[in-house]
Amino acid sequence: MFFPEAVLVCFLGLVLGSFATALSWRIPRGLSWVSSRSACLSCQTKLGLADLVPVFSWLASKGRCRHCGAEIGRRYPLIELGVMAACLGVYTVYGFTVEAFLIMAALPFLAALLLIDLESMILPDSLVLAAGMIGLAALVWAIWAYGGAEEWLYSRLGGAVLYVGLAALVGRTVSFFMKKEALGWGDVKFFAVAGLWLGWEALPLFLVMGGLMGLVFGLVWRFWRHDPVFPFGPALILALYSSLLWQGIGLNLFFAI
Repeated sequence: MFFPEAVLVCFLGLVLGSFATALSWRIPRGLSWVSSRSACLSCQTKLGLADLVPVFSWLASKGRCRHCGAEIGRRYPLIELGVMAACLGVYTVYGFTVEAFLIMAALPFLAALLLIDLESMILPDSLVLAAGMIGLAALVWAIWAYGGAEEWLYSRLGGAVLYVGLAALVGRTVSFFMKKEALGWGDVKFFAVAGLWLGWEALPLFLVMGGLMGLVFGLVWRFWRHDPVFPFGPALILALYSSLLWQGIGLNLFFAI
């Protein structure tokens, strides 16, 4: 790990984390995440640069609005730090590469999806689409950088179709026997995004990761919320991130050999 690069990745991760906090707040409330300016939720004062430095503004103001003194929740710096840690994980595996930055570009959308699903049990189409579009950009880059367009298209586009088809089939089957919705359509659409990022070859890995994440998350949810019904989106999102890292580790080992 090269120190200047790691510092830059940390800075980028904090900025992307701040973007994720904005997405997770604005999207469920129907607010634009392109044109709307950030404002204090209590006094509605528009926030300036001094208020928007990730983590450090929160620390400097001791977790309170500089204008009205209202408390600012810990979720904001925690999300920023979480996305930063995720970016460092990607950098550790993929290095300072185009592939790494494309994955990092998707992280704020994935983080926002995770948070919104935890709070509202929905996966907004706009965020799922954004993660998918960056996946398409990653596919275009792979074709341009490595060639073999037919193989890449077969793997990634075929993966999107295979993942979503399997998810729809399993979801409908389980829902039929359980007599209740087992897998929402937002989850099914996210399967397509996962297939686009990972390719059909990684389907077993993604299913194993998703199952493990779902089991752990379900147990935590029951202990925390005392509710047997829990959103499955966070498990899928963490499974996609983990699978991307695992693929990168496997790629590194392949070239090392």
